[in-house]
Amino acid sequence: MAVFLDLHSIEGTPYIQSSYTPPNHKHSHEFFELSFCVSGKAVNTINDHPIPFQNGTCVILRPGDVHSLTEYDKKIYEHIDLYATEKSFKTLCDALHKDLYEEIMSEEAPIYFPLSNELFQFLFNQSLLLKEMIVNKDKFFETLYSSIISVLLSEWVKNRVYVKKYMPTWLSDLLPKFNDVNFIQKNITQIASECGFSLPYFSTQFKKHVGVSAIEYLTKKRVHLSKDLIAKNTHLRILDISGMLGFENPSTFSKHFLQEFKLTPKEYRKRYQTNYEN
Repeated sequence: MAVFLDLHSIEGTPYIQSSYTPPNHKHSHEFFELSFCVSGKAVNTINDHPIPFQNGTCVILRPGDVHSLTEYDKKIYEHIDLYATEKSFKTLCDALHKDLYEEIMSEEAPIYFPLSNELFQFLFNQSLLLKEMIVNKDKFFETLYSSIISVLLSEWVKNRVYVKKYMPTWLSDLLPKFNDVNFIQKNITQIASECGFSLPYFSTQFKKHVGVSAIEYLTKKRVHLSKDLIAKNTHLRILDISGMLGFENPSTFSKHFLQEFKLTPKEYRKRYQTNYEN
């Protein structure tokens, strides 16, 4: 069950937090969180969609979005968070465009986008300055805070236009299918063939537009979709579930599950049952 963080959670640091973050558990907020990765690499799972969270990646988390961070390569990573109440976030959106707030709230997919090297460095420096201004109780810190969030919102709009214009239709149509248990039983060669492409071309285009390799994306989707099957279908063996999801080797499935959630599939099922019964 996800932990819910209300407005009291950000009273101490209402605008910014810079931290080296270990993997954290599934949680959601009553407020908005705009977060961008400073160093290292992690997986930010938003509403059960695993998103590669690496240097320069920015995510916008809305109230009610459920997310968790897991380590990618056991190295420390750092991110900067900016928080906003619904009222202040809507005010900033309205200042840019009257429909922006509704566009963000109605977006079905997780909201994330890359920052250019120049913009990332600018925002990183501005965020450090903002942190210093908050500590020193500088009266203009809210101006800088609003400016940073406005820049991030503008960048999302620009990226949204880019994706709609430049991501191939076949790929934008393909990605939602990875949430279907029946679809992800297929291997990458089969998926590429169904799209009408050779495996090398498909793999190159997929990584170019999505940011991770097709096999990595497929594997993470399989692992994340396995959680509900493991927790709620106790009549199914772990062996059966791994086969249902397209893993030829159960030990490979267990290895990826352990890397992603720090528990084996059996341990996860046992913990879920214990928490549910209590």
